[in-house]
Amino acid sequence: MLDATGKRSASGEKRRRYLKWGRIAVTVAAVGYLASRVEPSDVLRAFQRLSLGAALTAIAAVTCGLLCGMVRWRLLLRAYGAIDVPRWPRIAHLYLVGHFYNTYAPGGVGGDVIRGVAGRKAFGDLDWASATSGVAVVFIERVIGVSALLVLATSAYLIWPIPGIGNFGPWAALGLATAAGAVIGIAIAPRLAPLLPEKLGKPLRALPRLRSIGPFLVAFLLSLIIHSINIVTGHVIMHSLEPSVTLTQSAVVMPLIGASAFFPFTVGGAGVREAAFAALYGTVGVPEASAYAASLSFWGTQLLTAAVGGVVNLLVPLSGPESD
Repeated sequence: MLDATGKRSASGEKRRRYLKWGRIAVTVAAVGYLASRVEPSDVLRAFQRLSLGAALTAIAAVTCGLLCGMVRWRLLLRAYGAIDVPRWPRIAHLYLVGHFYNTYAPGGVGGDVIRGVAGRKAFGDLDWASATSGVAVVFIERVIGVSALLVLATSAYLIWPIPGIGNFGPWAALGLATAAGAVIGIAIAPRLAPLLPEKLGKPLRALPRLRSIGPFLVAFLLSLIIHSINIVTGHVIMHSLEPSVTLTQSAVVMPLIGASAFFPFTVGGAGVREAAFAALYGTVGVPEASAYAASLSFWGTQLLTAAVGGVVNLLVPLSGPESD
């Protein structure tokens, strides 16, 4: 007989297993449906138009984005009062391994949890509060990243609207308001908690208190830079396949595509990302075959850079001794 805790644990494990295989099934179904819409030979011909220079530039851009992400995480640790911020080799180690699990594991957040727990020593003793603060900072990092994505998506549309996307104006205003609310809310969350009902205030009280506003604002600026790098990455690939696509068009389209990566029911956004590429770049006249080829190439840059984290984890496992 299992006790109540054991029953809950077994039930939770069963749900996680169903969710994992459900994501895989949805991913396979989505990719299969999209594959049925175009001839594989058309996609292959589109791939052949991708220049080596564009591919290398895209990989270099993604690498720069990862470096900016490492700096952002370290800044947020300082902003939230970490007393023993990891040295740069340790930051790089944890960030690359986290990127590997975020990319290759279903759900897209496993690497963030691993990174948060592994970096808990930054907040002192290895107790529950330290582990919570470590994970909370990574969660805050994700919120700031999504907020920056909303800012870029809405600002780009307001400056360079694309007629084919439709009346996006009200959604743009809502996006900017949501981004501002999220950034301000996450910064003052612990102070806001006592003013909210218990069910809303309890998770906010678990967040660490912001100690320094300067690093926090720089971290938000770095999030804007990281998503701008993603715009450049996607544009370099798409422009190589379809030279008529302009940077301003990619500046509007790529942030919206980036939002599709947060769809939780596929592995690594596969299927949803390709559909977003086809639908959004289709508004500027890009054929579906080229859109799918660009999407897979963009995903390829993520897989390649994330694989580095897998190799790092094999050489220096997180469970082993911490060494710079």
